[in-house]
Order: sequence, then C-alpha cells, then structure tokens
Amino acid sequence: MLFAAVVALVLGMGMPTTAAYAIAAAVIAPGLSKIGVPVLVAHMFVFYFAVISSITPPVALASFAAAGMCNADPWKTSWTALKMGLATFLVPFMFFFSPVLLMQGPWQGILQAFVSGAIGVWFLAGSTEGWFGGRLAMPLRVILFFAALGLLHPGTASDFIGLAVGLPIYVWQRLRFRQAAA
Repeated sequence: MLFAAVVALVLGMGMPTTAAYAIAAAVIAPGLSKIGVPVLVAHMFVFYFAVISSITPPVALASFAAAGMCNADPWKTSWTALKMGLATFLVPFMFFFSPVLLMQGPWQGILQAFVSGAIGVWFLAGSTEGWFGGRLAMPLRVILFFAALGLLHPGTASDFIGLAVGLPIYVWQRLRFRQAAA
C-alpha cells in the first residue's frame, strides 16, 4: 500500500489528477486488488493520492499557485500545506482498515466512523499545528497525536480510548485560555 501511495503521488505530481488517476487505476489498482484489497478501496486509495499530490513538495502545483496569488514564498507555502494536510495522507490507509469510511456497511458503523474520523482529524490538526484553542505544549501535542490515531483507527474501543485521552486536553485548553482572556 505504501508503494502504491508513492507511485500515485509521483504520477499526480507530473500530470493532471484525471490522467494520474487513469494511469494509476490501470496499473496500481489491479495489483492492490490481487493482494486482497477490495476494488472500491483500491480505486479510492489511488485517486486520493493522485489528488493530494497537488500539495506535496517538490512540485506542489496547488501550493505554488496559491503562493503566486498572494505573493508568498512558494516553498514555505508548500511545506505548510503539507503539514496542514498531514491527516489527508493517513485517511486513504484507513479506507483499507475500515471500509465503512467509504459507506460500505451498516449506517450505525458509517455514522460512528464519520464522527470518530472527524474528531480524529481535528485532534491530528491540533497536534501538528500546536494550536488547540490556544498554544499547545509539546508533551500535549504528542499525547493529542496518539489520541487522534486512536480515533482514526477503526473500532469502538480505540474510539473510546482516543476520546478519553483527547477530550481532557480539549477541556484543559478551553479552561486555561478562558481564564487567561478574563
């Protein structure tokens, strides 16, 4: 799966998304299907990486275009986009472990995956950016990162663990910065 992700990213860096997906779908997706990955998951996996190649340095076409529009440094913009989009690199792997993210399964499972995935991505963004309702200290960033992984991993037990670890950090941050503002 990691090799397929790298190939789809490289293809997406050098050509438009549609062309990159078409080639990846013809070359990579059948190989993923042969090793046991469901067809829908294989195609969404390569499509997802073909799309996010637009924020992946060194080419990062979307990031460079955005930097040009606002007269910013293209390299700093592309590395910031990569850092802010870190969760997007994990989500396609979750498709493999939890097909309910692709709406394959009972509605309760789909709803649980949606809610826990959204909270997990929020925790991951707070962890990577160091801002979670206020400046987040490095030890809390690390703890919040693992809470995010727990929420992104499929399963009720890992969701509860992720919430049990991440929510106290959220409450702590809210109380701390509400008192500072008063």
